[in-house]
Amino acid sequence: MNIGDLRTKAEAGSLVAQAILGACYLEGIGIPVDYGEAFRLLSVAARRGSARAAANLGRMYAEGLGREAEPLEAIRFFEIAAEGGEFLAQIALGRIYSEGIGVPPDPKVAKRWYSAALTQCDSVVGCDAEIKQARDFIARS
Repeated sequence: MNIGDLRTKAEAGSLVAQAILGACYLEGIGIPVDYGEAFRLLSVAARRGSARAAANLGRMYAEGLGREAEPLEAIRFFEIAAEGGEFLAQIALGRIYSEGIGVPPDPKVAKRWYSAALTQCDSVVGCDAEIKQARDFIARS
């Protein structure tokens, strides 16, 4: 599907197209990076229930992409996404709580999220470093 088709479908209200097009703007896939447009589309899709869009919003808040970094907002969106089964959001929460990024360190919560992520490790591709991070943390705790 090309960007024009995605844009048309997103404007017509397609949740999937909104989430995908938002990610395209966030990453510069097929179009120039535009954090404002990424934020707008991902916000709409996350409000409508897209866990992937919520994970991408969490990343925008965590990394300060197109806005001031806001760790608590990042956590809020990562939690929505993680509860929806998003692997990278679960890893992000494990890291946040293990390292105390924006919140006091909480090894119990970190272990919960890392453990949730590891239940999916057979179905994710290209995330060897994240899987190792989760396994290492759990082995130490």
